[in-house]
Amino acid sequence: TMSAKESESAKGSATKSRSRNTSEADTGGGCSNSNSSSSSTQEDDRLKPPVAKRSRCSDSNTELVSINGCFFEDEFREQFKTAWKNGAPLSTSNTVLKNDPFQLAVLQNFLQEEPEAAHSTKQLEEEFCTLEWKRKQMDLYEFYQTNDLCSLQRDHLRAFYTVLKEQMMPLVEELTGIKLTHVSASCSMYNAGDYLLVHDDLLSDRRIAYVFYLSPWDRHRVWQESDGGALELFRADPNSLPVFPVTERIFPRNNQLVLFRVCEKSFHQVGEVTSFVYPRLTINGWFHGPSVEKGGTSGNGSTASHTSIIIDTHYFGPQTTADREPNLASWINDVYLVDEVKQNVQKKVEMFSEVSLEQFFLRPRFDALLDNLRQGGELQWSIKGPAHLRKYEVLNFKSLPAGSPLAALYDLFTSRAMFRLLYEYTELDLYGKKAKAPKCAIELQRWERGCYTVLGDSSTYADSTLDLTFYLNAQDNVGVITYLVPEADQQQQQQQPNSKPVDDQPSSSSAVALPSPYGECFDEDPVLLTLLPKDNVLNVVYRAEGTTKFTKYVSHNTCLERSTESDSTVTHHPYTYILVCSYKE
Repeated sequence: TMSAKESESAKGSATKSRSRNTSEADTGGGCSNSNSSSSSTQEDDRLKPPVAKRSRCSDSNTELVSINGCFFEDEFREQFKTAWKNGAPLSTSNTVLKNDPFQLAVLQNFLQEEPEAAHSTKQLEEEFCTLEWKRKQMDLYEFYQTNDLCSLQRDHLRAFYTVLKEQMMPLVEELTGIKLTHVSASCSMYNAGDYLLVHDDLLSDRRIAYVFYLSPWDRHRVWQESDGGALELFRADPNSLPVFPVTERIFPRNNQLVLFRVCEKSFHQVGEVTSFVYPRLTINGWFHGPSVEKGGTSGNGSTASHTSIIIDTHYFGPQTTADREPNLASWINDVYLVDEVKQNVQKKVEMFSEVSLEQFFLRPRFDALLDNLRQGGELQWSIKGPAHLRKYEVLNFKSLPAGSPLAALYDLFTSRAMFRLLYEYTELDLYGKKAKAPKCAIELQRWERGCYTVLGDSSTYADSTLDLTFYLNAQDNVGVITYLVPEADQQQQQQQPNSKPVDDQPSSSSAVALPSPYGECFDEDPVLLTLLPKDNVLNVVYRAEGTTKFTKYVSHNTCLERSTESDSTVTHHPYTYILVCSYKE
C-alpha cells in the first residue's frame, strides 16, 4: 500500500490567557551597583527612584514608557563597560553579565514601574491582545509573531520601540563598544508546545540580540522550570558547532531584558513552552551595525559565519560475501518476494518516487527485534548532534553480540541480497553489471520527547539517494518525516551565508518554511511527502538531487507511554525506534 502524502493541519489561533488572581509579585525596582550577587533587590519605599529615561507618545504629553534610570548612572556604565571589554563577569542588584558560553547580560526591572503594580508591562500586554498574529512554522520553530514594531499603531508599543531606538541603542553601543546603526523589533508569542530550536542569530548585520519579557500576571511574574520557555544556551566545540547538553537556562521574568553578542558561538534556543495557562510574551530583535564584507570580521570581532556543517554520514559497500548471504525468505513477507509484486513496486516507485510496504517483516522477526530493543539493557546508545542539526540517539552496531536480532538486522540491510532486492524494486544500479560502486549508510535511531532533525545546507541534498525508513514501536507524532524541495531563494541564501535575510528570522543552516497555513504563502507547496510512523512498514523513497528532509520536533506534550501486555503484565516503553538506511548507485 502507498503511504499517505499529507501535510499537518494548522494549529488553532493563539491563546492569550490572563490570570485574575492578585497579590504575588516580583521584588525589584531601582538599581544599586554593588558587585555582590547576594545584594538585596528590595528597595526602600522611602527612597526616591533614579531619574528614568522616558518616551512620549507623538500626539500627547503622557509619559508612557520609562527605562529604569539606574542603567544610565555613571557608576553602572563604567562597571559594565570595563567588565564587557575585559570579558569578565559582573553582578549587581539588577544586572548579571555572563561570558560563558558567550557574552550575555540579564537586566532586571528594565522599565521603571512599581513591581507590584506592573503598570507599564500590563499596558504592553494589553496591547499584545489587540495585535494581528502570524503563525510561524518551519523545521526550526513554531510560534506566533507580529510585523515589525515600527509599523504597529499601538501607543505603548510604539513608545517602547522609540525607547529602543533613541535611548537604548546609544547606551548599548557605549556599554559594548560595538558600532550600532539601527534596531529591528517584533512581538513574539509562544503557546503550549511552541519552541525555537538551536541557532546562532549570525546573519547579515546583526550585532546584539535582545529579548524583553512580559509576564505581568499577578501570580505568574517569574516562570519556573515546569512552565518551559527558557532561553537555553549551548557551548560550541573547537569547530564552532554547538554540543549537548544545555549549558544554562534563563527563564522568563516580567520586565526582564536579555542582551547578548551575536557571534559564531552564540548558539541558543527557546525551550518548548509547557504551560497551558500562560503564553510566553516577548519583544525581541536585534541592534544592527555596519555590514560585514565577505571573509571579514564584524564590529564585535567575530567572523562573519561559523564553520560550515560537517557531513558525517558514513557510506560503505555491501558487507557480506556470497556464501554468507542472509536468507530473505526468513525475514521478509513472501508477498514482497514474488516477481509480479516486485514489478508492481518498481512501477509505483517510478511513478511516485515512493512506496510503503506494510507488514514487510515476518511477525516473529519483527517481535524479536522489539523484544531485543525493549529488554536490551546493555545496548549502547549515544546522542547525535551537532545541536543545530539534530538531536536523537543512535545505536552502536559494533557493540552488538553476534547472532542477536539487531545484529542480524544490520547484516540484512547491508547485504548484497538487500542491494539486489532494492535493484529489483527500483531498477537503480545497486546490483548487476551496470553497478559501479553501490554503497549504503545505516542508522538505528532512538526517539523520545525533545528529539528533532532540521534541514541541512545545500551540500546535504546534492546527490540522489534511495531512502529506506522502518519504524519499530511506532507512536503518533514521533518521527514524522517531511520531504520537500527548498525554495530557490532559500537555497541561494544557504549558499551565501552573508546575504541579508528577513529580519524576523533566526539564523540556521535550515530555515525552510512550511506551506500555508503554517507560515508564509507559496505559489507551490514545497512539501512532497510526509511519512507517518507505523510499525512494520518499509518506506521506500527515491530522493532526487535537490530534495531534502527533516524529522519533526517531538513535543513534550506527546504521549509516549505506550503500553504492551505480556504474560498478564503491563510494561511501558517510551521510545520509538527508526531504522534509516540510504543507498547510492
